[in-house]
Amino acid sequence: MQDQVTLLFTRRRRNPISWLIRWAMPRSRFAFALSSHAIVAIGDSCYEANMIYGVRLASRAAMLEGQSVVRERTYRVPDMSAGVRWAEQQLCRYQPRLPTWFPVSLRGPVGTVMRICNSNYDWRGALGLSLAPDRNWAEEDVFFCYEFAAAFLRACGRNEFAELSHVGETALLAIGF
Repeated sequence: MQDQVTLLFTRRRRNPISWLIRWAMPRSRFAFALSSHAIVAIGDSCYEANMIYGVRLASRAAMLEGQSVVRERTYRVPDMSAGVRWAEQQLCRYQPRLPTWFPVSLRGPVGTVMRICNSNYDWRGALGLSLAPDRNWAEEDVFFCYEFAAAFLRACGRNEFAELSHVGETALLAIGF
């Protein structure tokens, strides 16, 4: 019997960045992408590559706060535990350390900028530069959400994306269950 992994394709309500991502990665010339984000769900635990926190683990409720699930797809995988072990190794462990004298009112914004600059999120891939010919989506040092989902499936034993230079919503939805 094979294990199952669920990918949640989501978008944020009333969020211009979500709309921009959906516009930049369309399904066709005339249709926005369905989603602007992908989350790997295993039971109540979820993994994602997040713009602020990098690769992280949280509960399903925490991951879906403020988001709408537009598609949920479950895939059969040969070895889910291998994927979980791989994902655990990818977690971004960076925590900003600000000096004690730093103004309390600036700790939140400066900490967020520090997280963004030091996370393992793939800004080059997320901003569309992933179409550059020298880029390999499967680099295991940085990820954006769709690449992370594809890499998780690959770590679980599914490798339908080996020939692709870029992985997005369309590629993930195109593979069989």
